[in-house]
Amino acid sequence: MNENRKNKKKEPPKFLQPVIDQFFAFLDWIAPVVDWVGDQAERYRAASDAVPPPSPRWVKRRRINSRNLTVTLFLLFLAVMSGFALYLPNRPTHSELENRDLTPFPRASFLRVLGGAYFDDINTWFADTFPARERFLGFQAWAEEHYGLRGQTITGSVVKGDEIPDENQVQPASASGNASEADASASSSASSSAAASSSAASSAAAASTGDASAASSAAQSSESAPKEEPKEEKPAPEQPQEKLPKGESDSGDDGAAAETLDTVLIIKHSAYEYYNFVKELADGYCSNLNRASELLRGKAKVYSMVVPTSMDVCVSEKVRKKFDTSDQAKAISYLYDGMSEDIIKVPLIDSLREHQALDEYLYFRTDHHWTALGAYIGYQNFMTAAGKQALPLSHFKESVHEGFVGSFYRETKSSALASKPDTIYAYAPTGAKKVRFTQTNGKELETKIIRNGDELSASYKYLLFVGGDQPFACIENKKLTDGSSILVVKDSFGNCFCPYLVDSYQKVYMIDYRTFRKVDERTLAQVVEDYGIGEVLFLNNISGTREQKLNNQMNSFIG
Repeated sequence: MNENRKNKKKEPPKFLQPVIDQFFAFLDWIAPVVDWVGDQAERYRAASDAVPPPSPRWVKRRRINSRNLTVTLFLLFLAVMSGFALYLPNRPTHSELENRDLTPFPRASFLRVLGGAYFDDINTWFADTFPARERFLGFQAWAEEHYGLRGQTITGSVVKGDEIPDENQVQPASASGNASEADASASSSASSSAAASSSAASSAAAASTGDASAASSAAQSSESAPKEEPKEEKPAPEQPQEKLPKGESDSGDDGAAAETLDTVLIIKHSAYEYYNFVKELADGYCSNLNRASELLRGKAKVYSMVVPTSMDVCVSEKVRKKFDTSDQAKAISYLYDGMSEDIIKVPLIDSLREHQALDEYLYFRTDHHWTALGAYIGYQNFMTAAGKQALPLSHFKESVHEGFVGSFYRETKSSALASKPDTIYAYAPTGAKKVRFTQTNGKELETKIIRNGDELSASYKYLLFVGGDQPFACIENKKLTDGSSILVVKDSFGNCFCPYLVDSYQKVYMIDYRTFRKVDERTLAQVVEDYGIGEVLFLNNISGTREQKLNNQMNSFIG
C-alpha cells in the first residue's frame, strides 16, 4: 500500500489548473513566432556572408569623412555660440557677486592692435561679460564641492598667529603723546617698584635677624607710600532680558565635515572667518586708543568695545582646536589689559556665548558681520558700562528682510551657503527716522536709518543700516533735549549697532576711521571739540586689530 502511494502521481490543486492550461496555450501560440525569428536570423547571416568585405581604402575614406563631419559640426556650434555671445545686446556691466565693474569693451589703437594687447583685452572682456557668467561660476562651485575637487585643507593664506602673552606690557601714552615721556614714565614706575621690593626685602631681613629698629624703619618707609582709596562702584543697572529669534549656525559638534577655503571655514551651511593674533599690531591698536584717551582727557569719556567674530562665539572650542585660529577671548583680554585705565572697556564675548548657547541668531551664516540681534547684546553691555538703562528690544520697530547672501558667499561662491540664505532682522529707533551722511566723494545725502531691503541686491542687503559704510554720519533725535551726544568710531560692525543709541542720545555721530580723512582733515580731538561730544566709543571687530593698514588709518585719524 505504501508503494502504491509513492507511485501515485500528484495532481496540482484544482484552482491552479486554469492557469496552467493558459500557460501551455501561450507556448503553443508563441512557438511559430520564435521559429520565424530564427529563420530570419539565418537568412540575414547567410546574406552577410555572401557580401564581400569593404576595401581598406573605402574604410579609411569613411573614417575621414566621419571625422570631418564631427569637427565641422563642432566648429559650427562654437561659431554660432560665439557669435551669439559676442553680439548679444545688454551685456552685464557690473557683478553684484564680486562687487566690481566688469571689463568694458576695449578701444582700438594702432599700437595695441599691432602688439596684440587689443585682442587680449577682447578676450578678457568676452570672458568677463559672458551671459549668465555668475550662474556658471555657481555651477562650477557646486561641481567642485560635490565631486571632491576642494579638499578639507587650508589653501595657504591662513597664517598661524603669535602666542598671546598672559599680560600686556604696553604702557599708556603720556598726556602729550610723547613716546619718550611714556618710556620715562615706565622707567620711573619700574624704579619705584624696584625700590618698594628692596624696602620689603630689607624689612624681612631685619625681622629675621632681630633688628627691630631696622624693621621699624623699613616698615615706616613702606607705609609712607600713598595708598589708593578703593572707589565705590555703583551697581550696574539691570538690563532687559529678552529671548531673541533662534539661529541655525553649524558649530560642527555633530562631526559634520568641515571644509577650509582660504581664510574661511565652512561647516555645512555656515562660514566663519579665521583670526590670527599679531602682537605688534595689537600693541599698536592699544597705543592708538591710549593716545586718544589722553587727548580727550577732561573733554569726553572714552569707551572701547572689541567685537569677536563668529568663529569664537558660534564654533565650539573642541572644533576650533582643530584649526590654526587664535583664541579671541584671550586676545581681547590682552587688548583691554594694554589700554589705559581711563578707557572704559566693554566686556562682550561671554555675553554673546551665553546667548549663542540658547541658539539665538547672533551672527550671519553667509556673511562675516554680526546680526542686529548680536549688536543688541553689545548695546546692552555698552549701556551697562556707561551706567545707563538699555531699552528693551520691543521698543524698536522690527523689520525682516529675507534672502541675504553676504561676503562669505562672494568669497567662496559655495553652493552650500547659497542654498540657505540669511534673514536680516533690523530695528529702527522711534525718536528719528533719517540719517545724514557724507560720502567718500564729499557729497552729503540723507536716507532712512533702516532702508527697505528689497531695494538692495541679495549680496548687499547689509547696507540697509544707516546708509552703509560712510566716512561721517549724524542722527539727531529731536525728541530729546538733554544735550547728550556720542561719537562712535567704527568699522562696518557698528552699522547695525548705532540705531539702538538714537533713543538714548540727542545726537549720535558716526565716523568710519578708514575713510574719514579722505573727506575731512579734522582729527578726533577737533571733531569732539567742534560738536561738543561727551562720549566716544571705539567699536571695531577684532580682525581690525591685526591689520597694519587699519592701524595706520586709526593713527592718522586720532592725530
